[in-house]
Amino acid sequence: MLSPITKKYTDDSSMKQFKFTFYCDCCGKPIFTKVYDFNSAFAQKTFLSNDEKEARAIIYANEHREAYERANNEVRLNLNRCEICGDMICEDCSVYSDKLGGGVCCKKCGEANNEAKVSDYVYLQHERR
Repeated sequence: MLSPITKKYTDDSSMKQFKFTFYCDCCGKPIFTKVYDFNSAFAQKTFLSNDEKEARAIIYANEHREAYERANNEVRLNLNRCEICGDMICEDCSVYSDKLGGGVCCKKCGEANNEAKVSDYVYLQHERR
């Protein structure tokens, strides 16, 4: 199974659907992923034999792993990696860094290196014109 893309995530899956939330490593903002349905025929049955319970557990584990990997990859599209500390950060925590040749760093590393926030940088560039 893949390691989570962020330091913190929650798994709110049930027997009907798989649901994951990842959190920005800088500010803790939740990033919700798509909800994936548990597609097993056993998901709807109330009373199962022991063999059916075992089969459902195996199918559920496989589908859960696949849903987690899809969600983990999906959340990558909503985050940036700080080029200094490696944290996965939301857009609100992304800071433009001249020292990184136009790269992105988190607020903590940006403050430590006296960098301007991306939105501040864009605003300043606009005013200079």
